[in-house]
Amino acid sequence: MRVLFASNYPHLPAITGGLQTATHDLCVAIKEMGAEAAVLCGQMQAPEPGVGTRAFAQDEHLGYLVLRADNPEQVLPLAAAAWNASVVVVQNGTALLPMVRSSLESGKPTAVYLHNVETHQLAGNLPAHESLLYLANSAFTAHRWNALYGLDCAVIPPVIAPDRYLANQTGTKVLYVNPSPIKGVEIMFGLAAACPELQFLVMESWPLDPQWRLYCQQRAAQLGNIEWCSPAEDMRAVYAKARVLLMPSVWEESFGRTVIEAQLNGLPVLASNRGALPQLVSQGGLVMDLKAPMADWAQALRKLHAPATNAAYAAAAQQQAAAYVAETPLVIAQLLSLLALHASR
Repeated sequence: MRVLFASNYPHLPAITGGLQTATHDLCVAIKEMGAEAAVLCGQMQAPEPGVGTRAFAQDEHLGYLVLRADNPEQVLPLAAAAWNASVVVVQNGTALLPMVRSSLESGKPTAVYLHNVETHQLAGNLPAHESLLYLANSAFTAHRWNALYGLDCAVIPPVIAPDRYLANQTGTKVLYVNPSPIKGVEIMFGLAAACPELQFLVMESWPLDPQWRLYCQQRAAQLGNIEWCSPAEDMRAVYAKARVLLMPSVWEESFGRTVIEAQLNGLPVLASNRGALPQLVSQGGLVMDLKAPMADWAQALRKLHAPATNAAYAAAAQQQAAAYVAETPLVIAQLLSLLALHASR
């Protein structure tokens, strides 16, 4: 089985978002199971008007083939044929439906792996058709797409390679990843102001507008208890500094892999009640209503951070995450079985 994952988003190391890290861990796990995996992705910058585009550049720095194209939609059939893909798995990007059409036109069996519940980047309506196998990264995601378009999605949760995230220690900081409005940056700033005795660590993930970064860094400097850091290739060093993960997302998180990564390290999670977060956090942290008073958020954060109460939440978090990653071989086996069955039709 040769699985080509395709999206017009850039891949690692250009972007270190959830889709990119999830795809990476999935490719590694597929290869460990004896199958082959490759990625077709976009570039950070589109070519200038009038400048010719190249089909794709390729590298294997990540341990599997990555094809980086100026126009992934256009070159998908060529890439699928050149690599002799058994099946193409189209993933979320800036225009999902055109990528799906391109894959179908290639003649390759096609699956669509849905990693979020946003509809503004579809560029059309997803059809419920037997030529397409739909996958979703959580039960929440599957239910939402079924309600929106009547899609019957098989749930394939992201796999997480623990060795890439397990630190040999924990620290004292409150970790917050991806400072953007939809990730609840205002709640983070509110908590930093309400809990001046706690130290916060803010890590960038998605590319930030320079003006937005400057604005946020100035606010952080005024508060005095926020350390700001660039995207990290090795998350172990980041988790080693933290005691609690803060994830007050405003948008509906379809999964939230940072929760599992943090819980692997015994970091309890304080999250909003958006999307799949309540099910992921479970007993390994606390979940707050997005509209709860800041005083309630602060009380919950102090409870998770205080040594007297942190230990029980940390133990529950670690136990949950360990059980989650133990399912990886079964998840990969299920995925390969579904893809093989779809390809045989």
